Amino acid sequence: MKREITLREPKTGKALTLPVTPESYQVSTEMHLETVNIHGAGDAVFAGNGGLGSFSIAALLPARRYEFSRSGTPEPYIEQLKKWCREKAKLRYIVQGTKVNLPVMLEKVAYGEQDGSNDVYAELSLREYRPLKAVQVEKATQNKKRDSEPEKAPGESLYTAVYGDTLCSICRRFYGSDSPDTYNRLAAYNGKANPNLLMTGEVLKIPQPLP
Repeated sequence: MKREITLREPKTGKALTLPVTPESYQVSTEMHLETVNIHGAGDAVFAGNGGLGSFSIAALLPARRYEFSRSGTPEPYIEQLKKWCREKAKLRYIVQGTKVNLPVMLEKVAYGEQDGSNDVYAELSLREYRPLKAVQVEKATQNKKRDSEPEKAPGESLYTAVYGDTLCSICRRFYGSDSPDTYNRLAAYNGKANPNLLMTGEVLKIPQPLP
């Protein structure tokens, strides 16, 4: 008994059954294996994750009615296959009467005429696909401390420098003095070798009082 082969798009329900059942079909299952040479023990084989199968279908798309054919017009089949390939459609590869029902994508559609009958011979390259699982990412909150934010000691506050800030202007704001002695002491407290260099976004510890 020959098996009908159908490609179905689950999203829309659009299905295409090959007009002529191929002489045979093949499905593969792969496993990635890695061979490692261990000193003193020789080669060892380690199994990785399961691979994705790839296979091809040789399809006959008749240009006229035959007793063994479901259709005598190849163009609609070619256009639908090309559309699925172009749009990277997720399909199901179904072999009727078997348990073969695989998620696949059309990797390549090659077709042409061979014998002057106007029948079209197509080669469909299919590749199994595996839906990717979404990775849950923890959302940042305003209450969560940034990794780059320094630890705050008792009596300290933190200040993030904005564009135009200098240690001189910051000292004037928090200590009421912009003398060199004041901003040099604040620079030393924050471990800054150069009191004249302040980057936008830099976080400073502001002690009260300034030691």
